[in-house]
Amino acid sequence: MTAPLRWDDVTMHSVLRPSRITRRSLAADSIREVVFGVEDGVVQNMTLVAGMVGAQLSSRVIIIAASINAIAGVLSRSMGTYLSSQAERDVARATEGRVPAAGRSPGRDALVMAGAYALGAAVPLVPFVVGLSPVGLALLVAVALTAATLFGLGALKGELSHQSRIRSGLQMLLLASAAGIAGFLIGVAARAIFGLEV
Repeated sequence: MTAPLRWDDVTMHSVLRPSRITRRSLAADSIREVVFGVEDGVVQNMTLVAGMVGAQLSSRVIIIAASINAIAGVLSRSMGTYLSSQAERDVARATEGRVPAAGRSPGRDALVMAGAYALGAAVPLVPFVVGLSPVGLALLVAVALTAATLFGLGALKGELSHQSRIRSGLQMLLLASAAGIAGFLIGVAARAIFGLEV
């Protein structure tokens, strides 16, 4: 006859073998930084690139400015992520006597954010770095790469959250597209107002 299962046995079993909820929480923590980092990097640099193309700046200027923007973004986002993650842990420890899920750390969060942002920021630069000409063609390719990246990122988010991949992909693509269009229009306006010739 099998002995009845005691509460202590259940508790010990859950300690020795982390639940699916715990593993799912760790994955959710990672996707948060990945989605935020890639989306922020690709949208911010695409907006900058579109604005500079709208202002009719040269490919060389676009590459230099967008690269500086990408480096600044990596440093800013990784530092901000480290500090916010550390603050989250400090507050949880002070108010609840615990720290966030094992496996997470401010350093890990910062590294994931830095890598994700760098990856996203590099996407709009590819056609300019490889020397596509004229600049208008490079912009079209950059827009296509950016759109594919955003849709794929949204689809990944939908997959992990058990939602429609197509709907999630389109949602991210459409929301982010507005920023790129705005950047291009701002560049056109800046050239008309200030008479930029670079």
